[in-house]
Amino acid sequence: MPAKLERASPLGTACAALWANTPGRLAYALRLTLVCCVSGLIGLWFEIPDPALIVYLGLFLNRRDRTSGLLLAVVMQLFITALVFALVPVTALLIDVPFWRTVAMAVLSFGLMFLGSASKLRPFAASMALITAYVLDLLGSLPASELATRGLLYALLFVGVPAGVSVLADLLIAPAPRRLAGELLARALGSAADLLVAPGDADRARFDALRHQTALDTPKLLKLAKLEGALAPGAAAAYGAAAAATVRILAAVDLIDRCPDAALREALAAALAPTLRAMAAILAGGGYPIGIDAPWWPSEVPADLAPALATVTDAITGFATTPAPPPTSGHAEKAGFFVPDAFTNPAHAEYAVKVTIGAMLCYLLFALWDWPGIHTAMITCYIVGLGTAAETIEKLSLRIAGCLVGAALGLATLVYVLPAITTITGILLVVAAGMFLASWVAAGDARISYAGFQLGFAFLLCTLQGHGPEFDLSVSRDRVLGVLLGTGISYLLFTRLWPVSMAGTIDPAIARLVVLLHRAASAAGDARAALVVQAMAAATAIRRSIALAAFEPGRLRPSDPWIDARRDLLVRIGKLESPLLLAQPGAEAALETLARDADALATAPAPQSEKAVSLPPPTPPAVA
Repeated sequence: MPAKLERASPLGTACAALWANTPGRLAYALRLTLVCCVSGLIGLWFEIPDPALIVYLGLFLNRRDRTSGLLLAVVMQLFITALVFALVPVTALLIDVPFWRTVAMAVLSFGLMFLGSASKLRPFAASMALITAYVLDLLGSLPASELATRGLLYALLFVGVPAGVSVLADLLIAPAPRRLAGELLARALGSAADLLVAPGDADRARFDALRHQTALDTPKLLKLAKLEGALAPGAAAAYGAAAAATVRILAAVDLIDRCPDAALREALAAALAPTLRAMAAILAGGGYPIGIDAPWWPSEVPADLAPALATVTDAITGFATTPAPPPTSGHAEKAGFFVPDAFTNPAHAEYAVKVTIGAMLCYLLFALWDWPGIHTAMITCYIVGLGTAAETIEKLSLRIAGCLVGAALGLATLVYVLPAITTITGILLVVAAGMFLASWVAAGDARISYAGFQLGFAFLLCTLQGHGPEFDLSVSRDRVLGVLLGTGISYLLFTRLWPVSMAGTIDPAIARLVVLLHRAASAAGDARAALVVQAMAAATAIRRSIALAAFEPGRLRPSDPWIDARRDLLVRIGKLESPLLLAQPGAEAALETLARDADALATAPAPQSEKAVSLPPPTPPAVA
C-alpha cells in the first residue's frame, strides 16, 4: 500500500504552530516588541498624529535577519518619500475634487497591484498600494492645501520613525545572516545525529524539515551575508562549500535511516553520529570545521549504500575547503524586471482589477456613508487579495481571527486597564504587553504569522487612539466592522470574478517538477545537486498548494481522492530526492515510473467541471 501523507486539521496545525518555541522565535518577538515600544514613545512624545499606525509599522518593518530588515526599511522609506514629493504639486487638484482623487487612487492601485503580480516589485507592491491609497484618502480628510501639505509631511514620519528605529535595532541587535546560516547548518547536522542514534517519528519529522530548510534557506542567507559585506571572499567560499557538503551529508543520512538491516544501521550510526555532533558544535559557535577525519565505516557495506558512504566521506573531509558554490540553481538565466508572461497572461491584469475594484468599492462606501471609521475595509482588500481563491480565503481567515482576538484584548484593556493609567510610561507598558503577544504570533510559522500582525493592529486601534488615554469604544467597533466589510467584499470578488482554483496550478507544477527531476538525473556533480535543490523547493510549494485547497469554496475545491493521489505522488518524489542527489543505482528507473504515474494523473478528468484551469499570477507575499 502506498504511503500517504496524513491530512492534518488546519486548526490543529495552527494551534501547534502557535505554541512551538522554535529557535530564535523569542528573541525575534522581543526585538519586534522593543521596536514597537520605542516607535510608540517617539510618536507619543512628539505628538505625531495616528500613533497606532507608527507602532504597527514598527511591527511590519522588521525581518529575522538584519540585512532583510534594513532593505525593507530603506525601500519603504524611499517609496513614501518619492510618493509624498510626487503628490505635493498636485495636492490642490486632488484635495478639493473627489472625482480626480478617486481616479488617481484607482489608477495607482491597478498599476501597483499589476506590478505586484508581474514584476520584481512583488514583495513590496501591495504595501506600496496600501500606503498610496491611505495617503490619498488622507488628502480628502484635510480642509485646506496648507494642512494637506502638512499631512503629507506627517506621512513621512509615519514611516520614517519606525523605519529609523528598525534600522538601529537591526544594526545593534538583529542576528547577521552569516550567523543564522551557521546555526541552521548546526541544527541540521545535530538533527541528523539524533535521527541516527535514536530514530523515531518526531526525530524523522524534524530531520526532514531541517533537511529541506537547509537546502532552500542557507544559500539565501549566505547571499545576504555577501550583500552586506560580512563575509570575506575566503569565508564566503568556505560557507558555500559547507552548505553544499551539508546537503549531501543529509541526503546520505536519509538513505542510511531507511536501511532495513538494523545491525548495519546501528554500526553506521556509531561511526557517523559523533562526527556530526562535533561539526554541529563548531558551527553553532560561529566557526566552520576543517581538517575533519573521515568516519571509520564497517568493513562490509551493501553495494547500494557504498556510493552514499563515499559521498559522506568526501563531504566531511572537504567540508569547508572544497571551492564549490552553494546549490542554488542549475542553468538559471538572469531574469528581467517583468516575469516572462507579464503582458500575455491575462491573470496578472485580472488580479489587479479584482483588488482595485474591492478597494475602490470600500472607499466609495465609507465616503458616501460619511463613516471614515471603517476605512480599514479598504486596507483589508489590499492585504488579503492574493493570486488564488484558496490563498485569499486563508488570508481572510487569519485576518478575521487576529482582528477579533486583538479587538477583544483591546476592549478589555480599554475598560479595565487604561482608566488607571495617566502617564506615557503606563501607556507604553500596555503597548508592550499587547505587542509582545502579537509579536510572538507574528514570529511563528508562516501559516499563522499574519494573524499576529492583525492582532497587533486591532489591539493598537483600540488602546492607542491618541496621545494619551482615551476611551471611545466606537473606534474599536468601527475598525472591526471595516475589517469584516473588506473581508466580505474580497471573498465575493475572488470567488466569483475570474476565480482561480489551486487545482488548476497543481498538475502543471507537478509536470514542471518531473521535468526538473529528469534534468537532475542527466546532470552530474554540483549541477545535479543544484537541480535537486530546485526540485525540493518546487515540491515544497506544491505541498503548500495542496494544503491550501482545503480553504476553497465547495464549487472550486478538488475532491479528496484527487488530492490524495497527488499527496501520494509527492511522498514518492520526496523519497526519490536523496537517491537522485547522490546518483544512487536505480534512481533513474524509479523516476521513469513516477513520471508515467504523473502523466496518468494529469490526463485524468478534472475534479470539478467549474474549476479554473488557467495558471494564476505569481502569488504576492503576505503584507502587513
